[in-house]
Amino acid sequence: MSALAAGLQSLLRDDTAVVLAQNGIPWWYDIGLPAKHPPTPDLGFLDPNGKLRAAIPKERIIGGVIYSSNEIVAPGVVANLSPDRNRLLIGECDNRHSERIARLRTALNEASIESPDVAEIREAIWSKLLTNMSMSVLCLLTGQTARGVRDEPALAEVIPRLLDEANSIAQSCYPEVKRVTRSGPAPAHKPSILQDFELGRAMEIDVLVRAPAAFARAAGLSTPMLDLMAGLAIRQARDKGLYRT
Repeated sequence: MSALAAGLQSLLRDDTAVVLAQNGIPWWYDIGLPAKHPPTPDLGFLDPNGKLRAAIPKERIIGGVIYSSNEIVAPGVVANLSPDRNRLLIGECDNRHSERIARLRTALNEASIESPDVAEIREAIWSKLLTNMSMSVLCLLTGQTARGVRDEPALAEVIPRLLDEANSIAQSCYPEVKRVTRSGPAPAHKPSILQDFELGRAMEIDVLVRAPAAFARAAGLSTPMLDLMAGLAIRQARDKGLYRT
């Protein structure tokens, strides 16, 4: 985060937008927040010392949600495993309609990266996060692909309980968010959090598990499964020197 904030300034011009496409809860979540949204918990740990907030003002922020399965197969070589299912959802942080969003969506669609209209960018973030905070973290803890986790008999009773908790957190912010049941086939793909762990890279622990847990506490929700997963994921990452908070 500090490196991004420090290196960003030389790239910015008067009208430069910054598309912040990531998994999980973004550091800018409370910026431009709709009045109908419940109060957010303290998310300062997502942007220590507020360096990104200082470097990227509200008018530059474009939120993004990626649906694309990729894997590093060699240094500098990334294989796209979902050539027919690549999607990038984008939106202003205050959900307003803007010309720059329309132009960017057009460019993405013309490049065969699906980018449909999004009414609420945070609802789109939560919809993706339902899978990331549950199935992806299970993949990290077990070292298995999404298909391996789904097909594991020992987890048959765990997954529905975990998804119920994830759904309850998302719906405390967006009651209309579509619930995830994960009853269909799963891809034989390692999610990014597991790939990062295996490659010794910085991990998405805070945005995928700590931030949702903070929302759960703010909403007064009991989430024992997610709390356990968060603790195990943090311990696993810390033991490898990939988590220091």
